[in-house]
Amino acid sequence: MAYNLDVKKMSKEDWSLTNCKERAIYIITNYSKTEKQLRDKLKKGGKYIDEIIDETLKFLKKHNFINDEDYAKRFVELHKNTYSIKVLRQKLYQKGISRDIIEDLFENTEIEFDEEALIKKLLLKKCPDYYEREREMEPKERQKILAYLLRKGFNYDKIADIMKCNS
Repeated sequence: MAYNLDVKKMSKEDWSLTNCKERAIYIITNYSKTEKQLRDKLKKGGKYIDEIIDETLKFLKKHNFINDEDYAKRFVELHKNTYSIKVLRQKLYQKGISRDIIEDLFENTEIEFDEEALIKKLLLKKCPDYYEREREMEPKERQKILAYLLRKGFNYDKIADIMKCNS
């Protein structure tokens, strides 16, 4: 991103702000980031003070280069068939999305979550012939599958119901 700026006439703060904006835009060009991720990435470089980073983030938000609500919606839509709702919430929170945005997203979303289908998919991925040999399975093996699904963030009762029924 080339600007026709006379660097000699710029103050150190203006130059730093321009440089920070360019760096931020470069960072988000290939991969979208949350505000927290971008702030951490800019801080990690050690070149910019907090005030410059704040101004840069205000600029990026104003021009809709970063938007945590949109990021969260895209993330959930992309990963809804991979993770449980509990894990999705955790991952969004780890990425710096505020609890308010997360709660609002899951309460007012039109995204369909079919956790039962996801549990069945993961169950059959872990043990493709589960329903054929369910009755002759060792308790230890069944426990391993149950633990695997619990680590994926699913509710014990839902997992138990799906593991009991033959469908």
